[in-house]
Amino acid sequence: MSGVLITIEGVEGSGKSTQIQILSARLRNLGLPVVLSKEPGGTELGKELRALLLTPHTSGERWSPTAELLLFYADRAQHLSMVVRPALEDGKVVLIDRFDDSSWAYQGTLGIRESTLNQLREMVLEDLKADLTLVMDLDPEESLQRVAARNTSQGSSSAESRFDLETIGFHRNVRKRFKEIAHREPGRVVLIPAIANTEAVGKDIWAHVSATLTLRGFMVG
Repeated sequence: MSGVLITIEGVEGSGKSTQIQILSARLRNLGLPVVLSKEPGGTELGKELRALLLTPHTSGERWSPTAELLLFYADRAQHLSMVVRPALEDGKVVLIDRFDDSSWAYQGTLGIRESTLNQLREMVLEDLKADLTLVMDLDPEESLQRVAARNTSQGSSSAESRFDLETIGFHRNVRKRFKEIAHREPGRVVLIPAIANTEAVGKDIWAHVSATLTLRGFMVG
């Protein structure tokens, strides 16, 4: 594949969605072919899975960790088939808001065994890996305050993801697991301190993205 896959990860409220929009606009202004997507929900069928996964059910029933994991990987398999692999084969820069590392961080926190995560990763991703993964690193106390402010400004509790409602301990464990991934794969994963203002965080991200694209032969300046 001749394209480049860049993923952005992190705890809720860490600024992923804002930064990936800024990055996408910057790349398009340079004339690069960009595909911007997200997981779950990067395809039409995936949007239905996203609603099932992230919206708290009115009955109060929750997915078991295993059922939830399988739904996330079903979404990922469809996304890879319909969007990601074709774009990479066309030589495009693919930006994804959450990818495989989120399964390791979130469902791993819920108790899914590493062997199970390995099996699903190998089955669905095969040999595909992101060229660069940016993990927006932020203390969960700060991130959840941002989430609460965002949801209040939107004027409806329906704006909340189910994961927004998890305990502070859950989010601390998710952050810990993202850090472990970065420690394990320093050649691919970069921790981005997300406490700074939007412009400063964007500059940090651009330094890593531009270096990766340059290595892959893209003209970025």
